[in-house]
Amino acid sequence: MVNARAQKDQILIRWAVNSPVEWQKANKKGFIITRTTVLRDGVVLPKPEKTLLTQKPLTPEPLDSWIDFVQKDSNAAIIAQSIYGESFEVTGAKEGDLAKIVNMADELDQRYTFALYAADMSFEGAVKAGWGYIDKNVKSNEVYAYQVKVFESPQVKESSYMIGLRDYTVLPAPTDFIAVPDDRKVLLSWDYETFKRIYTSFMVEKSSDGINYTPISNTALVNLNDKDENPSKNMYYVDTLSVNDKVYHYRLYGITSFGEKGEFTKPITAKGVAAIVTPARLVDYSILNSNEVNLEWDYPKESESFIQGYEINLANKDKGPYKVVSKIIPPSQRKLNFKENLYPSNYFTISVVGKNNQRLTSQSMLVQPVDSIPPAKPIGLEGVIDSLGTVRLKWKPNQEKDLRGYRILRANTSGEEFVDIYHQSYIGTEYKDSVSLKMTNSKVYYRIAAEDMRYNISDPSDILVLDKPDKIPPAAPIFKDYDNKDGKVHLKWIRSYSEDVVSHSLRRREKGQEKWLEIKQINDTIQEFTDDRIENKKTYQYAILAKDKSNLWSSLDHSVITVSVLNFTPVKVITFLQGTADRENRKIVLSWDYAKNKNKVLGLSIYKNEKGLPPTLWKELNSTVFTLEDKNLKINKEYEYHLVPNLENDSPAKAETLTVIY
Repeated sequence: MVNARAQKDQILIRWAVNSPVEWQKANKKGFIITRTTVLRDGVVLPKPEKTLLTQKPLTPEPLDSWIDFVQKDSNAAIIAQSIYGESFEVTGAKEGDLAKIVNMADELDQRYTFALYAADMSFEGAVKAGWGYIDKNVKSNEVYAYQVKVFESPQVKESSYMIGLRDYTVLPAPTDFIAVPDDRKVLLSWDYETFKRIYTSFMVEKSSDGINYTPISNTALVNLNDKDENPSKNMYYVDTLSVNDKVYHYRLYGITSFGEKGEFTKPITAKGVAAIVTPARLVDYSILNSNEVNLEWDYPKESESFIQGYEINLANKDKGPYKVVSKIIPPSQRKLNFKENLYPSNYFTISVVGKNNQRLTSQSMLVQPVDSIPPAKPIGLEGVIDSLGTVRLKWKPNQEKDLRGYRILRANTSGEEFVDIYHQSYIGTEYKDSVSLKMTNSKVYYRIAAEDMRYNISDPSDILVLDKPDKIPPAAPIFKDYDNKDGKVHLKWIRSYSEDVVSHSLRRREKGQEKWLEIKQINDTIQEFTDDRIENKKTYQYAILAKDKSNLWSSLDHSVITVSVLNFTPVKVITFLQGTADRENRKIVLSWDYAKNKNKVLGLSIYKNEKGLPPTLWKELNSTVFTLEDKNLKINKEYEYHLVPNLENDSPAKAETLTVIY
């Protein structure tokens, strides 16, 4: 494993073999360090530049060179002993023959463990032992990959670390540094999880005046409880005090495995507080009503100065869990009026709260009020019905502590009595029901009532009215009369009696046709209609349909009538008719035109007579002729011309008469 740290003008490297046996072998064979330049000026080098930093394998310096160094660095002494010592025993090892055998088997592990620990505490000692290196020949615009391997030991996997001077950062101050006071001691705590990859140890300093600080221990503090399967989030240290009520100042900094010290935290203050040894005792109570009780307790008056006050705890079972139901009550107080909602059975305890937040809790006292008051009326009832008839209800929960549940009530019509459909108290604030969509009732009515543990039932909630999804088409409207007169069909019908109808549709088609044409949409109470857009001698079918709120249409089975149109009223076709006498040329010029139904005119018959004589057929013309000359004339005669159009389907046409004096 390799680690590295960039400083302003150099790079520090540390490594360790993670096997005690191979570590011992590596100390004799030595380590080889290779540096590869991989980036320069932010650009990856196409051909990385390799440099061998160790001309010969790095091994521990000779024992003689450690003599002066270990006098001033106890961690260096541990390193030297682990490498060169004939024996390595930890103080406090078990005595006895069997224990000696165990200690001998564990000796290598002890050498290894304490050597790596001491190397973390002393980077200078790690360098001296051949487990660290300082590279000063580095440039700020380059990034390097350092590779460390054991000389001629392929069984130990090599390892690398990439770093450059650009990775230099200021070491931060630890966070969440707090002090918890206790009796003649202070518990110090800080965030360990965030900083364990930065710092291998920490140092706490203490001051009485806030100016002059000294370390609270001879060695740095290390967390020995951090394990992979159960990592530590915080680190703790207990500082023992000689007296209470004296203020002390504390500050903290971290130390890296390269011996660097991080920034100090902001100082915090703490002082010891006296412990409490006497609990309070609940002695009496008086019930005022189902939700109010007076509590009384005892506590020595001479001990009041050592506590913050009291807390009242409540549970519905003797074993708990208990919940604090009061703020801290002053030390001199001995009574409390409790007005919260009570359980059917209430277990009260009282806790004495010390100035260090220590708590001593009394035995429980049972309080059982007589309850004849029902719960409050439930509110917030709402729900929906889906297309399958599934009903989902929900409501706001009641706040009574002795609530047993809710009664679910349903009715199918507005005047029907509500029925309990669950038959017992329902626990929860959401309920699922189902209704039949084939029944004719279009609405369903729900209410709920709350019930407490003593079977007191509240007033029912407000009524919730839910519209059922409409799967039943509306009742069909029917025709009650019709009349065919003057080429018009007058229709009368009876509207659908279904309550959810929103409109009616009157439709028509020629008999034999498949497609219906809507001729009138009725959104009000109209129940008759006159159809004048029809043709003579044709047979029509009329249908009347109703549509409800769900866009369902009524059936056509009994809502269709057939009407044959027979109109003998002559149709006025000729709208322009003129006759001009031309004596100079001895003729009369007739002109005419068809304004409407021009496309239905097949031809024109013209009858002529002298006034006073019967007319006779004079000319038969096709529909494209609009002018005619008459030269068979006598002077001073009055002529009558009768123009009779011939229409398709033999429909009658109104004849037009023109009188011309010649």
